[in-house]
Amino acid sequence: METVLQETFHPKELLVKDVSLEHAGHPGMTKDSKETHFRIKMVSSVFRGKSTVEQHRTVYEALGSEFKKGLHALEMDLSSPET
Repeated sequence: METVLQETFHPKELLVKDVSLEHAGHPGMTKDSKETHFRIKMVSSVFRGKSTVEQHRTVYEALGSEFKKGLHALEMDLSSPET
């Protein structure tokens, strides 16, 4: 996931944290579920002029293949360098 984000957004700052254990017991989480929930903080000029919804859609689109592999949810703190 980090590689995809780096290659797609060329971020000035990128932090990716696996927070899957915080969601143990939630619907859809089984004992075999791994790395399904992540927190992302990213600063990229790609987000310049985009609304929060547009920023989130851009990340979801970039990570489409990750969702097919089991990624379930993202918490995102996204911004451009100017904001």
